[in-house]
Amino acid sequence: MAQPQPQPSTMSWKEEMQKIADQVLTKLQGLPEADPLEIGAFTILLIFIATVLIMFILACIHCCCCSGPQHRVSRVKPFHQP
Repeated sequence: MAQPQPQPSTMSWKEEMQKIADQVLTKLQGLPEADPLEIGAFTILLIFIATVLIMFILACIHCCCCSGPQHRVSRVKPFHQP
């Protein structure tokens, strides 16, 4: 007996990631036969995703590992003349 397909709103995040990974894999398998415009667009998309992930990782490393008291910004107090 076939199981019903889960509704998109009730899918877990693992199932959604698996679905996206399957779509990307299918796209990669068809890439050798694709036209140059599609290959270029796909390459730009991959570079953008990689850049965002690298920036996110660097931000996490900087905030979590390097946030000692010497790196915190001190508040500027207003200057009052006597």
